[in-house]
Amino acid sequence: MKNMRKLKIMRNAAAALMFFVASFSFAEISMPKIFSDGMVLQREMPVKIWGKATPGARVGLEFAGQKKMTKAGKDGAWNIVLNPLKTDKKPSEMLLFENGKEAKKIGDILVGEVWVLGGQSNMEWRTKNTTDFKDVEKRADYPLIRYFFMTPGVIAETKQFDCPDKSRWEPILPSNVGNTSGVGFYFAEKLLKDLGGEVPVGLIDTPLGGSSMCAWIPDEDITGIEYLESNLKKFKEAKEKYVYADAIKAWRERYDAWQKQADEAKAAKKPIPQKPFNVRNKPLEMTPWRMQNSPAYLFNAKIAPIAGYAARGALWYQGESDAAGKSLEAFKPQFTRLIDTWRKYWGQGDDFYFAWVQLASFTTKANWPEARWQQYLTLKEVPKTGMANIIDCGEEKDIHPKDKATVGTRLENIIMRDVYGKKNPVYYGPIFKMVRYTPKGAEVVFDLDGRSLVGKGDPRGFEVKIGGEWKKANAELVGKRVIVNPVEKVKGEQIEGVRYLWENWALPNVWLFNDKGLPALSFIHEK
Repeated sequence: MKNMRKLKIMRNAAAALMFFVASFSFAEISMPKIFSDGMVLQREMPVKIWGKATPGARVGLEFAGQKKMTKAGKDGAWNIVLNPLKTDKKPSEMLLFENGKEAKKIGDILVGEVWVLGGQSNMEWRTKNTTDFKDVEKRADYPLIRYFFMTPGVIAETKQFDCPDKSRWEPILPSNVGNTSGVGFYFAEKLLKDLGGEVPVGLIDTPLGGSSMCAWIPDEDITGIEYLESNLKKFKEAKEKYVYADAIKAWRERYDAWQKQADEAKAAKKPIPQKPFNVRNKPLEMTPWRMQNSPAYLFNAKIAPIAGYAARGALWYQGESDAAGKSLEAFKPQFTRLIDTWRKYWGQGDDFYFAWVQLASFTTKANWPEARWQQYLTLKEVPKTGMANIIDCGEEKDIHPKDKATVGTRLENIIMRDVYGKKNPVYYGPIFKMVRYTPKGAEVVFDLDGRSLVGKGDPRGFEVKIGGEWKKANAELVGKRVIVNPVEKVKGEQIEGVRYLWENWALPNVWLFNDKGLPALSFIHEK
């Protein structure tokens, strides 16, 4: 009996020991999915790595000849900063340890240039839907370009530690290139080439179609911008009153009514009525508003988990959803705050370069000329930023131009000069500098960056303000200036302002270029 009790005690002790050993053997440090196999780390700057472990545990990291150690906090959170890394196209491995035991291994890591892709549907627009896709599919074997696919339609009420499910790094291949951002792909392809074909490029995909800037800025960072404060207040009030079950019931009634009309039209062989906006958008349990407009919800879900992942900067294509009403009135303050906020969360200051795409030509009821102007004013005032002018691109009745190669290429040209120091690439067309008002007309002067001014076809696109009204104008190219006068001169009338391409669908009136074929930016000037 005594021996049996002794045997039982020994068995229990052995079981406890096995459990203890197994716990250590299978313990795994948790990290956001951005830190996973196939990732690209940014070269030539400190690289922050972070995650969670057992509270108080010693966390070690080995990579590229560096060995680092830290201690997890009471909540298990830890971070380690690697010294600047050298370019490396040879896949490497990162080892992580908890209390001296190997806890995680990340493989196939490259070191090169990392860029974050942000904005709405024109940045999200997939390469398979672009004009050049057939050629792209044939050549897109780029193991040195890595793409972090992030699930698009995900939001969160609070800042998330990890990226959405199924987020992952993949090398660009013919089999997956069609699902990448078109702008991002063409940018990365040209960047890889211009950096000599030896520097890996990493793209982090975050955009969501139809999203407003307010969804990409955390609540605590909107202070001082009246529109954003008011918008958040309205959202909170709507959320307090929101009953999801009631919203779904009302939506179902609307959907059934539309379906009945659609069935009747189909039976009668008539055109099926388009789904109304409030039928297309099914209510969400988390928010009374669309996910694209819910303040901070996209930042919380898609930016918070990656903010701080060392990157050269961000490429942004957005503005369509903020080009009207009160949001347009606050466009520049919103955009400036978004840039400043992202830079703060990345912890790189102005070294986190921010480049965006100015809105293309398109027929819309919104005020795209003013939105373009606000984008330009942001460029003028915020340091270390760039803007690709694509007013000579676009489709009259499609908000999604399929030519994304031009967009990606123009972004890359700007960045090659501003970020990588390439001398004299053609990166901007003529930029409005000043207007001199004289008895002979308004003389418009441009910043040409050493290039010449070229007019293609008959002069067009200019207007002058006279007597408080904007009227069509004649334009004459004189060297590096343009002389503008009203089509019908009236003695004694004075020109009060000049503007160029101040229209939504501006493409047919694009006239001014530099001698390398880049279009002049649209502008407005009033006395």
